[in-house]
Amino acid sequence: MKAHAQLRPVAAPTQKSDRDYSWAEHLGYMEGIPDDVPAKSPPGSVAWGLLLCMAVTLGALWLSTAPFWPFTIQGGRHPLEPMLMAMVIGIVISNSLMLPKWLRPGIRFAYKVLLSLGIVLLGVQLNFFDVLKLGGVGLLLSCVEILLALVFMGFLTRWFHLSRKLGVLLGVGTAICGSSAIIATAPVIEAEEKDVVFSVAAVTLLGLIGMILLPIVGHAIALTGKAFGILDGLVIHSIPQVVAAGFAYSPSAGATATIVKMTRVCLLAPMVFVVGLIYARRKARQAPAEGRQRFKAFSLFPKFVFGFLAMAMLRTLGWLPDLTVHLPSAAWAGDVRRNLDLGSLAHQSSTFFLGMSMAAVGLETKVAALKRTGPKPLLAGLISSVAIAVIILLLIKLLGIT
Repeated sequence: MKAHAQLRPVAAPTQKSDRDYSWAEHLGYMEGIPDDVPAKSPPGSVAWGLLLCMAVTLGALWLSTAPFWPFTIQGGRHPLEPMLMAMVIGIVISNSLMLPKWLRPGIRFAYKVLLSLGIVLLGVQLNFFDVLKLGGVGLLLSCVEILLALVFMGFLTRWFHLSRKLGVLLGVGTAICGSSAIIATAPVIEAEEKDVVFSVAAVTLLGLIGMILLPIVGHAIALTGKAFGILDGLVIHSIPQVVAAGFAYSPSAGATATIVKMTRVCLLAPMVFVVGLIYARRKARQAPAEGRQRFKAFSLFPKFVFGFLAMAMLRTLGWLPDLTVHLPSAAWAGDVRRNLDLGSLAHQSSTFFLGMSMAAVGLETKVAALKRTGPKPLLAGLISSVAIAVIILLLIKLLGIT
């Protein structure tokens, strides 16, 4: 008996091209959801894309340690984070060259796997004892600042007619720790590439402006070192910018600002958890009635956040020790000893993996897709940042912090 092949209608071509590849289409990998990447790729195809992301990240790390006037601070570093630089370099490459398609599997792997791994290792920066050092007033002000940032950006998102996901990313970036918070939240709300690019760029630029202007304002109104440190730690976004502004004001301001900032970072996981639950509930309600399933919070929430908390707990309990590696002596060399700080190694690995993931975002981003939004995200972030700074300054004065 002869077998006949079943004829299938040919699907009409869609308007979506390879250039419109969305960030959110790959994030299901973190939850074990298979995507449309072919199971069998040409040999070495993943490696070539990863090598490109690695090269971009190494370039960004080199730039982050090179003297960069006028933002040079101690140690020859400046407060432009390697993650932002990697993203910008990736955008320049993507929009200057026609990258071959065989690089895509490796680029996808960078922001599917390395993103989640980098976020888990990011938890090693946190120490929950920092919250106790700050005291009840500092913790209360940190919670107030986060709430204000989310509320203001929710209002400004509607006012400027921005996408809801872009508004959420701007809000968490302003509320917690700039680009790190944005990267951690993007998978939870299935944000698109252009939203990540806009929010990271806007929050970083606003942080740089605050780093320059805030010490001037502090001296003008004669803030004490402690008061300025609290203001600095609550208002400026990324850690390098907070440290630069704090120590530029005074040593006591720098020390206080660092503790306040790390307390804000400790609140990253709870905030991402809440944002994830809200988004998951809304997504479940919007599903068609016939395909709607019972809402299960933990099944819809990214598991890497629990890894993030686990790493933070290891750091808090001091279970990331310093190791000494002893290599046996050889004829050409004596005993070789190497000190290995597991916490520092995890922190550096986190920076590198997140840099590779942001390089991948840049390599998949086209400037033409960004032009439609315009300067509205930056303006919304500026209004929110100024309003938060004024309110926090008033609260510092009312509480009599000196």
